[in-house]
Amino acid sequence: MATGDKNDPVRTDAGTARPARNTRNRPTDDELLDAACAVIAEVGAERTTMTAIAERGGTTRVTLYAHFGSRDELVNRVMTRELDTFTSFMFEVYDASEDMPYGARARYSVQALFDYARRHPAGLRVLIGHREGGSDRRLYAALEPRIAARLRDNYAERGARIDASADTLASLLLGMSLDVAHRALIVDGAGVDEACDLAITATLAVLRDVRPEQLRALDESLGRR
Repeated sequence: MATGDKNDPVRTDAGTARPARNTRNRPTDDELLDAACAVIAEVGAERTTMTAIAERGGTTRVTLYAHFGSRDELVNRVMTRELDTFTSFMFEVYDASEDMPYGARARYSVQALFDYARRHPAGLRVLIGHREGGSDRRLYAALEPRIAARLRDNYAERGARIDASADTLASLLLGMSLDVAHRALIVDGAGVDEACDLAITATLAVLRDVRPEQLRALDESLGRR
């Protein structure tokens, strides 16, 4: 007996026809995460609800719970995905600029961060706008060591050895760019180009004006603790 197409109506025991279940339109995890990312970027993680995500993703709350278990787990999955995507991008930028002169390398890195903001505004809004979950600290923890290592190499080329002070300076430089991006993308809605120009100017000014002896003095003070 011919079974017919898999999308043909299916007969129930009562003899009435009901549409066959179409599995081709089931949302994937990535599609659901995209919907959640868009909602979080707009209203913030604290105000994000499963209902809003379901409406954005064209699905149901039941489906969201089936895929992720809870709202908090869904938010965490979004944060982790966006963090991994952004940090992987920045690591590639750091690798690509390794042989550039120091000032050009710093400019290139800051420019790349804001280029990312232009192309992925929702993802970066999620990371720098979500304070409750500590995503901004996870950003620092991921990127600071690479920046600090570059600072140590740069000062070593100038005959100055710095230790923990490189971590402090890396935090300062990264924080300036992220704070400017935060104001542009979330607080003030300023233009990304203008924000990028400000962040580059501030970064280069710090690198120009911070003296090796200041960093060594900070290291010595830490050594006395």
